[in-house]
Amino acid sequence: MRFIHTGDIHLGAAPENKKPWAAGRGDEIWNTFEQLIKKIKLEPVDMLIIAGDLFHRQPLLRELKEVDYLFSTIPDTKIVLCAGNHDAIKKGSFYDGFQWCENVIFLGDKNIQKVEIPELNVCVYGLSYHQTEIQDALYDHVIVDRPDMINILVAHGGDEKHIPINKKKIAMSGFDYVALGHIHKPSIDEKYKMAYCGSLEPIDVNDMGDRGYIYGEVDKKGLEVELVPFAKRIYVNLDFTVTPTATNMEIRHRLSDILKEKGPDNMYRITFNGYRDPDFEINVEEIENVGNIVSVEDTTVPDYDFEELFEENKDNILGMFIGKFVNEKELTRLQRKTLYYGTKALMDAMEDRI
Repeated sequence: MRFIHTGDIHLGAAPENKKPWAAGRGDEIWNTFEQLIKKIKLEPVDMLIIAGDLFHRQPLLRELKEVDYLFSTIPDTKIVLCAGNHDAIKKGSFYDGFQWCENVIFLGDKNIQKVEIPELNVCVYGLSYHQTEIQDALYDHVIVDRPDMINILVAHGGDEKHIPINKKKIAMSGFDYVALGHIHKPSIDEKYKMAYCGSLEPIDVNDMGDRGYIYGEVDKKGLEVELVPFAKRIYVNLDFTVTPTATNMEIRHRLSDILKEKGPDNMYRITFNGYRDPDFEINVEEIENVGNIVSVEDTTVPDYDFEELFEENKDNILGMFIGKFVNEKELTRLQRKTLYYGTKALMDAMEDRI
């Protein structure tokens, strides 16, 4: 049985909406989900599993209808989904009583339910959140009662406030695959036959690295799964080394070339390190206009002339500090960092007193 496992899609979210370059991120999340459905239409799978948080908040009725239309375009694929903590089925939710198209199995009960799909020889288990927090380990004690079928658990959770998950206990339940959601970082645990699909698109700056879906094949003989990158953009940590001769224009040009190479659509958290001229400051505002920059951190230190500073400050605490290092033939990396950062801190403190 071939399947795609996704979740934490968060339709309705608008990441980085305060950044001018991110004005269309909300639409991109919808578009990536639509592209996934189109991919399944072109390359059919037997089952699409959505392990919670399809929406970022309570879905509007028109949004459910849009999603249901997309599902109707892949009628030969069984779609199994549940509500997570973000789109929990609260009083008045349009999830409640919504009539899905025929190929959709909505695990909408607050207790674990089982649905058999005879044509696939599959039995799926799962539940939906009816409140935003559930502290009980609801998945720990589920036991499959049809070992002759392929048994799949759709489980949204994994922290103290959102259905804690004990992998060992769940593994003992007899499932052939456990499709996990809620944790946005994708991970595959072959030993316990389970995986977090991660978010289809990165939702905030903590969602670093590749994002996509899990493609898998499972039968009673075994399981094979892999992460397939699919997001339009990903968050990237970028370390940029500055030299004492650097200028702001040079930094902008070098950074622009790096972003083109690593992917202009991606979103970057930049950390500047290295040594700069003591009279030079990085123009952060200009840097933020180079590309899709989420944040900039400047950890550079001034490239001081320590012998000159020592001679000028022999009679104060700065000179005493530098004097511990200037007579060393060769400084270790740690000593060099200590000298630079310590000198900067002391000089800043001395300037504040003036």
